[in-house]
Amino acid sequence: QGWAHLSVSLRAQMARAPGAASVLPPPALVAMIHALCLSVAAAEPPEQRTAMLKELVGPVMVQLQGAVEVARARGGEPLAGESIVRCSSMLQGACKAADFYTYDVIFELLAPILEPLCVVLEAQRDHHDVTNAIVELYVGMAEALVSYLPSNQMSLFDRACLQLLQTFARVEGGEAAGAARGALQEARDEWLREHMLSLLQLLLHLARKDVVDFSNEGRNESMADVVLFGLSILQPLITPDALQYPPLAKEFFALFGWLVESYPHKVSTMDRAMLDPLMACLHFGLQQADSEHARVSVEAIDALATYQVGAMQADGSYPLQQKHPLMLSFFLQGLLETMLFKQFDRAVLESSCDALLSLLACEQAKFRELMTQVVQSQAMAEHRQQVTDATAALLAQVHASGPAVQRAAKMQLRTHMRTFLTSVRPFLVTI
Repeated sequence: QGWAHLSVSLRAQMARAPGAASVLPPPALVAMIHALCLSVAAAEPPEQRTAMLKELVGPVMVQLQGAVEVARARGGEPLAGESIVRCSSMLQGACKAADFYTYDVIFELLAPILEPLCVVLEAQRDHHDVTNAIVELYVGMAEALVSYLPSNQMSLFDRACLQLLQTFARVEGGEAAGAARGALQEARDEWLREHMLSLLQLLLHLARKDVVDFSNEGRNESMADVVLFGLSILQPLITPDALQYPPLAKEFFALFGWLVESYPHKVSTMDRAMLDPLMACLHFGLQQADSEHARVSVEAIDALATYQVGAMQADGSYPLQQKHPLMLSFFLQGLLETMLFKQFDRAVLESSCDALLSLLACEQAKFRELMTQVVQSQAMAEHRQQVTDATAALLAQVHASGPAVQRAAKMQLRTHMRTFLTSVRPFLVTI
């Protein structure tokens, strides 16, 4: 009886226009539909669960579809925008209640509105609250549902996310490209950052389909392409300066770390125009030696270099060299600078050693060149000899430890690097 009473109350609320008397605020409606949908999982048989979810979500969808039609026809109609915000928020609450028993019904109920919402996003471009509500609905669906979706539903959602990203690029990219970044007002900058963060969260939730996938249908390459496309849209806005904003940095490094570790072959063949700025951000993360960003950056570099070792040709060439011949040398120098000359969190040391071994396997000549510069920079002959001997001993141990892709070799290098750093760090000055 309690469920039925609340369900009737929810439908009565949906029958009232936004802002009318006795209308509950959106957060209360979100909490109500979330609780109701959550309780549906206990219902038996499955047909009853489906009927109950349709009873709850159906009126919200009907109102949202009506508001979308009005918004498409009249552009910035205020009441339509308010209804879109309210209904989108409620649907996000329903998504958060999804579990193994209800995800498929919830997705099928929401799927028809995804494409029309992208059209509204463009029509309501000046209404930031509407844009936020639409993007957050996508984020909510991705967070709650993608782990369960089978290939047919996942393909549909991939296409919807791609359409959202394409629409967002048309709406926002044109404005940002037409004016100097420094001329934008602070409010405008904050608005862009908010959207960047939401879109990065969407891409990261899509990416996690590879990690937490209950559909048992294997890796989804099209999803990786959607993530890459989304990253290409956001890439001009993701700069080392933007990464000073901690929430944005957290999402970016998590996403790019996943991309490199899961699809190193795609990253290795990306165009320089897109990859170089992203790698600059990765190098920025590497330099944050006292933060979690350094660990994620180093692990991404290790994954990229390890893939090159495994794909290396007999002549020593590797895939990344074709378009980015100096990329791994750049990372090797940055990693050595951090390990030899800077204060850094010792918790990052093991990950740094793993990355160093992979980079050494690809760019040993560069390593020798850099260490020669270190030797030559020392004023005291004793120190020059000490660095020379330590470097020779380290390289001999690397050669004796086996292929760099093997875990045993990485574990051995960790031990050798502690000895190496202990012997040379105290007096090193600069490369």
